[in-house]
Amino acid sequence: MFGIDLGKYRTIVISIALFLIFDLGVLVLNFFISSEIASDAVNVNLAGRQRMLTQRTAKLTLQLENRAAAGSGQATEMKELIAAFSLFDRTLAAFEQGGETAGGDGQPIHIAAVDDPVARTVLAEARRLWDPYQASIAAVIERGRADPETASELVRQAETANLPLLKLMNDLTTRVEELAASKATTLRAVQVAGISLATANFLIILFHFIRHLRESDRELERARRETDDILRTTQDGLFLLDGEGRIGSQFSSSLTRVLGTSQLAGRSFYEIISPAVTPKTLDTTREYIDLLLRHDVKEKLVVSLNPLECVEVNLAQGPGEAEVRYLQFGFNRVFEAGQVTHLLVTANDITRNVLLERELKASEERAKGQMGLLVEILQVEPATMNQFLRSAQDGLQHINRQLREQGSAREVGKETINSIYRIAHRVKGDASALGLTGLATSLHSLEDILSGLRERPALAGEDFLPVTVRVKGLFEEIEALYQAAGRVAQIRGVVSVEAPRPQHDPGVQALPFVQRWQAFAARLATEHDRRVELGYHGIDAETLPDPLRDALNSMVNQFIRNAIVHGIEDRETRRLRGKPETGRLSVYLSSREDGGVDLSFRDDGEGISVAKVREAAVRAGRLSKEEAAAMDSRRVVGLIFEPGLSTRDSVDEDGGRGAGLDTVKALVMQLGGQIRIGSTPGEYCHFRLSLGTLAPRAKAERSVQPQEEVVA
Repeated sequence: MFGIDLGKYRTIVISIALFLIFDLGVLVLNFFISSEIASDAVNVNLAGRQRMLTQRTAKLTLQLENRAAAGSGQATEMKELIAAFSLFDRTLAAFEQGGETAGGDGQPIHIAAVDDPVARTVLAEARRLWDPYQASIAAVIERGRADPETASELVRQAETANLPLLKLMNDLTTRVEELAASKATTLRAVQVAGISLATANFLIILFHFIRHLRESDRELERARRETDDILRTTQDGLFLLDGEGRIGSQFSSSLTRVLGTSQLAGRSFYEIISPAVTPKTLDTTREYIDLLLRHDVKEKLVVSLNPLECVEVNLAQGPGEAEVRYLQFGFNRVFEAGQVTHLLVTANDITRNVLLERELKASEERAKGQMGLLVEILQVEPATMNQFLRSAQDGLQHINRQLREQGSAREVGKETINSIYRIAHRVKGDASALGLTGLATSLHSLEDILSGLRERPALAGEDFLPVTVRVKGLFEEIEALYQAAGRVAQIRGVVSVEAPRPQHDPGVQALPFVQRWQAFAARLATEHDRRVELGYHGIDAETLPDPLRDALNSMVNQFIRNAIVHGIEDRETRRLRGKPETGRLSVYLSSREDGGVDLSFRDDGEGISVAKVREAAVRAGRLSKEEAAAMDSRRVVGLIFEPGLSTRDSVDEDGGRGAGLDTVKALVMQLGGQIRIGSTPGEYCHFRLSLGTLAPRAKAERSVQPQEEVVA
């Protein structure tokens, strides 16, 4: 009638389990030792047979001598000698090294090598005597008969070796018998000890815990009566939850209204809530309830972990109709004699509060989002903002075209994902450099989706549907930025978004694009607890054609992110290495007569670890361990430009997915350029890019050959 909380009888359950373990242990040891004794019995028989074979071999040598002296036929003696010689030799080898020989019934048997030190000594001595004796017999067997002189020599060897071999085989037989007797004694001791422990454990259960069980049953019945009184006087949705997660037979009348069902008594609480929560939440609920049922866990420490503070449920209201409600479950312990026996659960309908809170929060988020967007835009020059928005929209249009091309395809290659990934990562880097954190976060979520697609073995066009939805949202965000930028321009009274050119040379460090790089580097360094300063020398990038300028800006942003995330050490590490606490990033840009430009980016950080790149390539499945070990350093360093390969262990918005340098490589290829790398571990990393004007991709792919200079 009353449910029993088995958690109270944990000690009894453990004692019974120990009883079973003792019995099982005795059985296992009995089986193991018995098997070894049986094996030793076989060895005893085989060792005894070895004694017989030594004498038989000696007897056959005498018969051969007599036959040779008389000039008679030796076929019968030779046949018997071969059998005795072969069986003795095979059995001796099996004793020494383990292997197959013939049993007493003539059937093949496999025996393990004898590992007893005494027996091994005996076998070694036997082998020393047997080898020359065996060689002589083998020579006679090979010739097929023995002449008088050979037979006499064989007899002399038999007289020399027979008695020592016989004694050694006797010693081996005796030693194997001693080992078997020792194991039999051990078996009896194990049996006696195991049975004694099991019997003692059984008596403890019988004479000690039965009394405890009776007392616990009386306490449980009293607690049940008390909870009945509580349930009759409350108007809240209350019920008791036992250790197995089942609802008690008594509960408040309002509980059926809250949960929308009257079939509650004895049902599993997890079964009732499982349609309304995710599998992960359900597992977390189980763990949370298990913690509450442990009396040694303080309730105050785990109350904040309640995963059912707010649960959305759909209650049927008629055919095809359902009502959405939000329920809140609270858990309180019920103690008996200092032990947690049940949980008193409170279920309340908080739908009205949740809807009101969500409405208020949505209003706050809209206001905060609009204000944050305006603040972000105000920090960016109108011309720079407009240039970025054009570039971002072009990138999204390119992604959209690729999605349309793949939409109906049955199978899609991974290069499509990598191409979309590069564009998204480039735009994210540029947005982050301008401080547009909201847009950068949205692009990072697109990268999350693309990362999941990368891991699939095969892709179809329909798998890109989540990407299409996310890209549509990004278009809306870009449009919102356009509108906000327009409003800001009106407030500022700006007629044109094109910023006026300075009438004098302000110095390269005061150029707008340099200031943006410096601000981005400082912000990123602060986020990663680093100190950096960025220096620039060279031409004014604003004078370059728009496509080249945009690509150049994106590449520098990626290099800044890569240097701070992977290269520049923390201040303590730099002090220990004798470096200034502030890391140095150096950017140099120069123009060439052919219309192209050369870009140099250097940081004085850790440099490139060839070993880490090898490990990352193996971890990413690009190379086997053998291929990675055989590859020279230059080729290994070139792998840092491969998509999806990163030496970083964790992933965040700033790195870990192997997309930054892949994006740089793609831009360089579009410009028909080349990459050179110089690096010394612990000192610096230097990227040198020769960039041309925009060129067709096919031509660029043929012309780009990244070159690495690695100083070990």
